[in-house]
Amino acid sequence: MKKNRLKRKPVFFLLLLCLTAGEPIFADEFQITPLKHLFDLEAEFLQPSDVAVGRDRLIYVMDGVNHCVKVFDDKGSYVFKFGGKGSGSGLFNSPLGITTDKHGRVYVADTGNRRVQVFSDRGEYQTSFPVKSGKQALPSDPVDLAVDETRQRLYVVDNDNHCMVLYSLNDFRFLNRWGSEGEGRQEFNHPFFIAVGSDTSVFVVDVLNARVQVWSPKGKAVGSIGDYGVDIGQLYRPKGVCVDRDNNVFVSDSYVGAIQIFNKYGHLKSVAGTREGKIIKWKTPVGITIDDSQRLYVVEMLLNRVRVYQILTLNKKE
Repeated sequence: MKKNRLKRKPVFFLLLLCLTAGEPIFADEFQITPLKHLFDLEAEFLQPSDVAVGRDRLIYVMDGVNHCVKVFDDKGSYVFKFGGKGSGSGLFNSPLGITTDKHGRVYVADTGNRRVQVFSDRGEYQTSFPVKSGKQALPSDPVDLAVDETRQRLYVVDNDNHCMVLYSLNDFRFLNRWGSEGEGRQEFNHPFFIAVGSDTSVFVVDVLNARVQVWSPKGKAVGSIGDYGVDIGQLYRPKGVCVDRDNNVFVSDSYVGAIQIFNKYGHLKSVAGTREGKIIKWKTPVGITIDDSQRLYVVEMLLNRVRVYQILTLNKKE
């Protein structure tokens, strides 16, 4: 295969792939999932990358260039922040991904320090561990992570080594490595964000292969979402992925600026838009998440903000 490797520093690789280069062309017929804008989160962010919602509906925004996590309440008011630049416990070096669990713990992909750090819901440091991907050609490059509480696993995406690394959620013991470099099934070309569905399927954004790969919890790639392109149902630079309670898969495309909704088999269901039936175009949407009340959170990296919406309706047909 033809290699397409990019040498970069952690945050600026994401910025490079987010830059837009033209107007996409959309098909004439498609379905809209309407969103109601609620509020924006803005707190002197500098290229924020990801967002997560935790216990007590606290909202955690990864402000990686500022090497910290900023926290808001469910009405959008700033509450506190934690972190700072460094390599010691509780400090970060260009972190990118963030997630939470039902116990209130907050997990951070501390990219530049090549580790995962775990905090309480109030930002109190608990523990950390280095990410090691086994027989790898390059030092680890953890960019995102996801919790599977059913199977007691933590999935960590290693971007430079084109794989996922599995750890026990109980003691953070190494379990396995899935994936390798390439363009085929069970191969990645710079994977990025990751999400786990309610049925424990694993969805991984495979950025330079322009798709989202669907993996079974047994470690097999069982499907793919999106074809290469800029039309409806296609992906050009996918970045964020999240899954709602009905296993609808939301995918952000930082080039096109749209969020499309698929089922887990790769069938396009709709495009996020307004109540008037127009597609919403975001500026470099990257990390996205959905909470239990069907709120959609969208990080607009280059506009240094997070936009929060209520999902009004969604076609549940498969």
